Amino acid sequence: MTALSPVTVLAGSADRHADTVAVVDGRARVTYAELWLEARCYGAGLRTAGVRDGDTVALLAPNVVDFPRVYFGALAAGAVAVPVGVPVGPQAVHLAREARLLVCHTSHLAAGRRISVRAGVPLLTVGPGRGPSDVPRLEDLGDVPPGQTGGFADTDLDPAGRTEADPDDTDVVLGCLPLGGRFGQAVTLTGTFRAGATLVLLGRFTGPAALDLMLREQVTVFHGTSAMYAALLDAARGRESLPRLRRWVSRAPLPPSLRQRFTSTFDTVVEVAEGERDSTVPGPLAGRTRPARRLRSRRPGCHVERYRRGPAS
Repeated sequence: MTALSPVTVLAGSADRHADTVAVVDGRARVTYAELWLEARCYGAGLRTAGVRDGDTVALLAPNVVDFPRVYFGALAAGAVAVPVGVPVGPQAVHLAREARLLVCHTSHLAAGRRISVRAGVPLLTVGPGRGPSDVPRLEDLGDVPPGQTGGFADTDLDPAGRTEADPDDTDVVLGCLPLGGRFGQAVTLTGTFRAGATLVLLGRFTGPAALDLMLREQVTVFHGTSAMYAALLDAARGRESLPRLRRWVSRAPLPPSLRQRFTSTFDTVVEVAEGERDSTVPGPLAGRTRPARRLRSRRPGCHVERYRRGPAS
């Protein structure tokens, strides 16, 4: 089995699913072909800014389409992409200090400036609007000559290393967890792109906003924390229609009472993707609670559990 790097995953999906919408961000809809081209343009811009093979590029951006553009652009440039976290924590300066430069989304420019000064690294901006004249824009630095493919081999390979946590190519995945976190990168971002599915982004999570977006975009897969599931349950009160997703995936086991009420209200099951912990997302700790009536997959190496529906409450 061939293990594909994240950048080759995107390149392969751009080849196999060129016209499929890869990312939905508000009114913006970006196909795999467009996203791969834009990532390579950003990668060329990073090379112009002095990034070389093996360098680290720090990235400060919320869940917007510019996150995967820069993330995969850095990989396409031969660098290592290191998200510094949204919301910004004390570790951001430490992570950025090891980078060649910091790419900051314009919505977080004030925080980006502080990190850049304290870490002593150059700053680039990305996103709508123009920042201060003394800060270069990544969009102004890069371009890809017509016909250039980026030089990535094996883009016609089928996705390798897929697990039960990955969606199918017809799925629409709601991305609420920070894409810069471990779970957000491995499961939401890379897993969705590996499958050739569509990723719908929600920059600021609230229960009502998430439910509305699920219905509007016909979402089929949700990844979230216990706190997010509790917020969805609260937002469901009094609603005439609720989204009927194909899969609900929790980052950690839900507390038994929450799991029982959620599965009853949404008439569904909740899967748990174990082995992933995302410290950038605040929320209650799942602890050592052992969920009732738990079914383990017998697939070797698979760490996905499925809960049966609980009784109506």
